Amino acid sequence: MSAASVSSLSEEEFENFGSKCRACSATLEQPWICCVQCRPYQHICARCFSFGVEFDQHESDHPYMVMRYSFPLYEASWTAAEEIRLLESIQEYGIGNWSAVSGRMRVKGADDCERHYFKYYVENPQPPLPEFDDPEIFDKGAPVVFKLSDNPPRPPEGSTLSVEMAGYSAARGDFNVEFDNFIELDLCHMTFTDEEEEAVDDDDEDDGGDMLYRELKLSALDVYRNCLMERQRRKKIVREYGLINVRKWYGMLKRRYEHSISLDFMRPFMHLFPPVTFDKYMESLHYEKQLKSEILRLQEFRRNGLTRLRLVKTYYQMKQRRDHIKSQRHLFTDVLNHVKDEQSYFSWLAKQAMVDGSSKNSLASIPFQSRKAIPRLKIDGLPGYEKLSEAEREMCSEVRLVPQAYLEFARILTSECAKQGSLRLAQARSLIKIDVNKTRKLYDFLIKEGNISKDPL
Repeated sequence: MSAASVSSLSEEEFENFGSKCRACSATLEQPWICCVQCRPYQHICARCFSFGVEFDQHESDHPYMVMRYSFPLYEASWTAAEEIRLLESIQEYGIGNWSAVSGRMRVKGADDCERHYFKYYVENPQPPLPEFDDPEIFDKGAPVVFKLSDNPPRPPEGSTLSVEMAGYSAARGDFNVEFDNFIELDLCHMTFTDEEEEAVDDDDEDDGGDMLYRELKLSALDVYRNCLMERQRRKKIVREYGLINVRKWYGMLKRRYEHSISLDFMRPFMHLFPPVTFDKYMESLHYEKQLKSEILRLQEFRRNGLTRLRLVKTYYQMKQRRDHIKSQRHLFTDVLNHVKDEQSYFSWLAKQAMVDGSSKNSLASIPFQSRKAIPRLKIDGLPGYEKLSEAEREMCSEVRLVPQAYLEFARILTSECAKQGSLRLAQARSLIKIDVNKTRKLYDFLIKEGNISKDPL
């Protein structure tokens, strides 16, 4: 009776048998009701059971049992619901993607999911699960990562690459937002009736309104045709002008012409030429660069007295040998470079003594020359010279300050000191932006002369 009842089900009912409610065809969710009197068992959702639904041979007073997946199948810590979720996750993510599987399981770790699956479904399957003839050759697999091809590129909407491609989807061959994107809404309800066709054939003057309406619809269709042609023209521009994969195409140009042509300078010409014409243009510029380089080489040969091409190889060998000898460092060369300057000479001797591992005593015996004194500035005849006293002229000459600058700095410091009652060195350095040593000498001179004071009165 059970087999006959099952065989009487339709193909769709047999496929969903036990997974959907027999009354409302809704997917069964825990808990649901199973009638134990009917054959085959009738599965009913809790909602239909609460309404007392009856169908076929099933009646509401039949004995039943409540179905849940909370019981364990293989391990006490794994319920039947978790077993089903594990198999569904492996089917979705594939064997080896255990981190993704555990993320869907939520309560089981990746190692726990891998161990449980291989232990109970592969290495030691229980009937009615299939058994593997040779478990040793079974490959546990590894995560299979699927990555979309970047040729043609599929940039996300709103990204920089998507903007560069003008919103063109190369894989689909369409723009995300077409030119005049909503023009179809104006035509979707347009129809041509038989009466309009008859009016055209009869050329009846009374139907002038219908004729005008027909002409308007034909004009709208002509506008739509022009819109479709414009869309095709824009797609053709994107395809033929190298805008689908700009970065890849630009990378190819950069690898080929990077050392001879500035691509940043040539990029505006991409908007003027089709790809083939632009390639020919770049090739001609590259060939021109090669010709100029070859001409410079020939001029170098003639300057060095070469009149036969067979002598070029010997010339390069001798040039390479000469450059190698020239690049080598000789002690005598260093001596010649430093002997002209006495200070550099003593500094070079000290470095050589350190390199040779000489002792400190030998270094101390080297007669280092004292630092040369800075020459005094000649301020005679400069603007403001006649306004200075003898002490001020001496100070300006020693500090190397022109008289006009000294008078301005002295005025600033004196007025600031009169305003605040005193003036510190740090304040003076913030007021006049010159060398700190010159500022200190000027500050000390003004204090000595009594023009400013560093302590409040």
